[in-house]
Amino acid sequence: MDDAAHILVIDDDPHFRALAGALLEAHGYAVREATSIDEGLAGPEPDAVLLDWQLGEADGLEAMAPLRARLPRSPVLLVTAHSAPEVAVRALRSGAFEFLPKPLDEARLVSAVAGAVAQAALLRELDALRADAAGEGFEGLIGGSPAMLDVFATIASVAPTDAPVLVTGESGTGKELIARAVHRRSGRKGAFVALNMAALPRELVESTLFGHEKGAFSGADRRRVGACEEADGGTLFLDEIGEMPLELQAKLLRFLEEGTLRRVGGSGEVRVDARVVSATNRDPQGAVEQGLLRADLLYRLNVVPIRLPALRERPGDVAALAGHAMRRAAQRFGKAFDSIEPAALALLEAYPWPGNVRELVHTIERVVICQRGPTLAAHMLPRDGAWEAVAGAVLSRRAPPAAGAVAS
Repeated sequence: MDDAAHILVIDDDPHFRALAGALLEAHGYAVREATSIDEGLAGPEPDAVLLDWQLGEADGLEAMAPLRARLPRSPVLLVTAHSAPEVAVRALRSGAFEFLPKPLDEARLVSAVAGAVAQAALLRELDALRADAAGEGFEGLIGGSPAMLDVFATIASVAPTDAPVLVTGESGTGKELIARAVHRRSGRKGAFVALNMAALPRELVESTLFGHEKGAFSGADRRRVGACEEADGGTLFLDEIGEMPLELQAKLLRFLEEGTLRRVGGSGEVRVDARVVSATNRDPQGAVEQGLLRADLLYRLNVVPIRLPALRERPGDVAALAGHAMRRAAQRFGKAFDSIEPAALALLEAYPWPGNVRELVHTIERVVICQRGPTLAAHMLPRDGAWEAVAGAVLSRRAPPAAGAVAS
């Protein structure tokens, strides 16, 4: 029962506690009983709480606030013999996860408890993601904005599976970092192998991906294993998948569906276990409509989509990313930067970052290389037209009103 979800039943009626405990234990839950709120809070944190509305002279509804304050990740199911609709409304408004009338209906009880336990698991996972983001990041990915927490949660969910993942997002958002995070979280022992379809000469794509046999073409003086085989037991990352030649997309689709490939010039099938993560900065459906990407391949690659938000869509993340980039650059280049002044941070947060995280990191690195610390100041940032416009807007918001002006 160590892995079973733990349910705390708080009720001053021993017969009800025994009945609820027996029903829940029959469905695989571990149950702890308590006769009062204080007794319940004295034990370990449960996954969910079954709370009686009337605890002797005490009102279970009034106990909801302190109970939820002490057990914020443990959903509370309020149980009462009063089944009037207004009672249910009061229970839910007080923060109860669910309202259950007495006598208990087993199916409804089990369904409600299962939902509460799932909610508790999500709350704990979200806490863990926030803790990661506040420290050194989630698998090296820095950010605590709601958009990035959604990305981290998706990675945590999909990584242990073998499902193909398609990462979309603008250039510079860090799509390969997402692929590497999926690989690290997967537990796969093989290599992470990355290929950029846009960087490969068209005539070399097939042999680079699938390998070739000796003598397959001019210059093929020996057998060469392709990227798919190199990723056996690991993860194959195909960046800019929309740039892959159409005639080879059918072969990639066959590899995804059957797990086998044939080297160029070869006659036998080679079985390979490689998890595929792909990425594109295009709209995938638009690429299909333009004839750049096969629809059937998109369906196979896009089993789990991850949209990586642009930096301008990540409120609050610029400061964390800039600080992280500054510390890494200072260590790498032997410089003494350890802080960013508020005026500089205001400019960094106001700039639209068309090049996304990549542009931010390179901007910070340039400052660290060319300037002296220990503080990164506003005057150290670029002075071109786009930055001057941002600086003017920031200064105008900070400037005091002119003499005689009336504040609105």
